[in-house]
Amino acid sequence: LMGASGNGKTWLATALGIEACHQFHKVKYVRLPELIDDLIVAKHEANGDFHKIIERYKKIELLIIDEWLLTPVNDEQSQTILELIEYRSQRGSTIFCTQFAPEGWHSKLGNPQIADAILDRIVHDSYKLLIQGDKSMRERYGIGGEFA
Repeated sequence: LMGASGNGKTWLATALGIEACHQFHKVKYVRLPELIDDLIVAKHEANGDFHKIIERYKKIELLIIDEWLLTPVNDEQSQTILELIEYRSQRGSTIFCTQFAPEGWHSKLGNPQIADAILDRIVHDSYKLLIQGDKSMRERYGIGGEFA
């Protein structure tokens, strides 16, 4: 799901996740910064937590990752993202909520080879939904303020 800030990407992804839950699918919503932090911390632990977390993510049928590549990531972070995407590849669905088209992801993923590998696993089997609008969802529907 692509679109400017406030155009309803998170709202739509959450609605799809709720419907998937109603259909008895395992769903998880996470912001990319939190996901990366959890994986990096677990990766540096000597107790095998990283593999346990990866196993949990493999079992999730719909993973919703919000704030996808809102800011650039370093090499360690992009390597960790690749590992997660690789483990989930062909096992479940993932919704990426982003302000940037996939063509702009490469520069945010750091290492060009890792970026190629991540994009290869995502882009070829995906559907792109662009949410457009001159006004944010908050302005259109008066969310968080006075009704327009």
